[in-house]
Amino acid sequence: MRSRQFLVSLTALLLGIGGGFLAGRLLPGAPAASGTSPATGPAPGASAAQGTKRVLYWADPMNPQIHADHSMKDSMGMAYIPVYASASAEGKSRGLHIDPRLTQNLGVRLTTAQVRPMGHALHSVGTVQVDQNRIYTITPRFSGWIKRLNVRAVGDAVYRGEVLAEVYSPELYRAQREYLIARQQNSAPGRSALVAATKERLRLFGMPRSAMATLERTGKPLRDLPVLAPESGVVTTLNVRQGGFVSSPSTFYEIANLDRVWVNIAVYSNQLPWVRIGNAVRLHAPAYPGKIWEGRLNFLYPTIDPETRTLTARVSFPNPGDVLRPGMYTNATLLAASHPALAVPSNAVLQTSEGNYAMLAQGQGHFLPVEVALGPEADGWVEVRKGLKAGDKVVESAQFLLYSESQFQSVKARMLGGGAPPKEGALVNTPAGTPQPGPGERQTSPSPGSSVPPSPAATPPSAGAQGGSMPGMNMAPAGAHHD
Repeated sequence: MRSRQFLVSLTALLLGIGGGFLAGRLLPGAPAASGTSPATGPAPGASAAQGTKRVLYWADPMNPQIHADHSMKDSMGMAYIPVYASASAEGKSRGLHIDPRLTQNLGVRLTTAQVRPMGHALHSVGTVQVDQNRIYTITPRFSGWIKRLNVRAVGDAVYRGEVLAEVYSPELYRAQREYLIARQQNSAPGRSALVAATKERLRLFGMPRSAMATLERTGKPLRDLPVLAPESGVVTTLNVRQGGFVSSPSTFYEIANLDRVWVNIAVYSNQLPWVRIGNAVRLHAPAYPGKIWEGRLNFLYPTIDPETRTLTARVSFPNPGDVLRPGMYTNATLLAASHPALAVPSNAVLQTSEGNYAMLAQGQGHFLPVEVALGPEADGWVEVRKGLKAGDKVVESAQFLLYSESQFQSVKARMLGGGAPPKEGALVNTPAGTPQPGPGERQTSPSPGSSVPPSPAATPPSAGAQGGSMPGMNMAPAGAHHD
């Protein structure tokens, strides 16, 4: 009787268990059984989520300052905890982030890389010289004595047609008398040719037309003949004095017209490949700040100065008001082969021992140091041949501060384990109190710059990632943002 009751109870129990199992498998919305077969894996969504994350390193659960580059267990058998990089950290791991509200306080100013006319700018020194095509020499064509000298000093200004001196010449006086006699006898046959010959002789002596008209009008020879200025300018040479004797080999005056002057620019031999006739030239004179003269190179001298080892390039400038004076030094900028090119302000480029860098603004307070290849510089702009594109925003001021902080962040990220993994077999200095790995286990040493707490109390893996950063900087290195 008892055995029958036992069999009935056992049968009912088995039927109840079987019915419950079938109901759990067949009814919709029922929770899955707690036990799964070995072939059953994690949900597809979970595996996809894990697959999109990059493991930065594995941290010791008892001492987060100890990192490893692979999954392992510590000496107590506890598995290391993986630290993942977040999406924002992945995109900005190479740059740095600064609170946009602090950019004004730090003096951060942005500028735009743009395409503009650029050329190889050569800066040199120019010297103002007299235009040699505008120098006039006054030489007598007869002998005589200076009866009156009106212009007596070098540097005096003269005007065209002005009487410079009056000269008494017996030779010229005799030629005038011969002309007057020929005119009086002009009515005789064959005398017209004699009149023309004597008049031509006076003209060849250099007798002015005004003096010739006076001679014909009065019929009396002029004892003192005037010497007129052929052009306006300044006297640069004076070789006579009052009462002196002059003759045809001697020179009275030299007059230079300064309405147009030359500027001779010194060009070094290594700059010659860039210099061409027709290049634009800008002139700045220290005596006239803010005033600019613009012209074009019109001549290159064929020889090099043996003393200065420079070639002289010549530019001609108009000189109204005689502002440019011969002998004056000027600052000359020669623009060679101007062409459109991508350029940024010169002060936006940071020159370091490792190369030239520009701080690229990526928006929302994020900056990235970008290495750039530079070309020629002109007018405060420098050509960028590689590293930037038109429209990029770069930092024009405070870039040294941002670049230094980005370098500090990069070093700190490597110290915290975000850089290259340690080499196999490297010696590890483990602080006192740190659990030692067992046989077959591996452990990496903490970074030289990090401090290991004396007690192995567990802290979050991101602890200590904010130390040493600049105020206002989000200096989160690799490993500071994780799940």
